[in-house]
Amino acid sequence: MSKKYSKFLPSSEDFTIEQFPYYWIAQVYSKQVNQVDHALKKYGLDNSRRRILMALKSNPNASVSDLSDMVVSKMSTTTKIVYRLKDEGLVHTYSCEDDARITRVILTEKGIEMTDKINDLTSVVLEQSFDGLTPLQIEKMMECLRHIFKNLSR
Repeated sequence: MSKKYSKFLPSSEDFTIEQFPYYWIAQVYSKQVNQVDHALKKYGLDNSRRRILMALKSNPNASVSDLSDMVVSKMSTTTKIVYRLKDEGLVHTYSCEDDARITRVILTEKGIEMTDKINDLTSVVLEQSFDGLTPLQIEKMMECLRHIFKNLSR
């Protein structure tokens, strides 16, 4: 590893955990999930179901496999969540016309209403988390994260 990154690595002599970028990524994500989960309890939801519902909102008729990729979850876990959402009346599933092995998922009217409620709740958490940052700083942060993601995807 090049010396320019050594101060961010645990092998550095004067390393502290606060210098490790992934420490902060994990900490921020954990805090956000905890706050969103707390807010969602009033609707009987959790973060896992929220993620599936929001992925469906932006990608209607997604397959279970597509949803699994979008929410970074194992296929078996995603399938379990989808069928739980189906039992709750928030989604509907159907077999793909071109390939019956593919299960597609769509939001029901109740599911669409729930995504609107979720957006209202999570916008409060989002605004709180970005307090003191400019839109340009947020865009730059997202640009950096996309760049790191691309590097890790090679």
